Amino acid sequence: MNGKSKPYAILVFGAPMSGKTTFAKQFSQRFNAPFLNINELYEQYKISRKMAMILVSEIAKCKQTIIVEGGLNTEKQRNEMKKLLADAGYSPVLIWIQTDTSAIKHRMRHKFKTVAEAKAALEASYKKLEAPAESENPLVISGKHTFQTQCKNVLTGISERKTVRIK
Repeated sequence: MNGKSKPYAILVFGAPMSGKTTFAKQFSQRFNAPFLNINELYEQYKISRKMAMILVSEIAKCKQTIIVEGGLNTEKQRNEMKKLLADAGYSPVLIWIQTDTSAIKHRMRHKFKTVAEAKAALEASYKKLEAPAESENPLVISGKHTFQTQCKNVLTGISERKTVRIK
């Protein structure tokens, strides 16, 4: 990379309806960075995890900061993505979006026809989601704060980590 600093790979995960996609899209737009929603690829194009990882690998060739959301529910998935991107010359940053259950339930009302459907979807999603291990060291932001606050917290967190690495 010729003395330049490594680009960042912003990896966004959290519970359904926590604000992951909203944050990731806005962050992508703010910094003019490619955004890839892995779950959208699974659902719309019926691609496999292997194919999604190939796409991420190809996008990583751009060598600019990228934002990846979805497909990061388990520690294994997150570590696989972080390794792929680190090997491609990126500094992966894990962003865990947290939102309280009542806010998530309120947001889900607009997505599902019945309370039973929403409850079933939420329970199924929670079963697939693993909280990050302490060793993953995620930046934690609230899914209820404004984008400006979220962005400031992420940039501050990245800056503080960079300072710690230099010491």
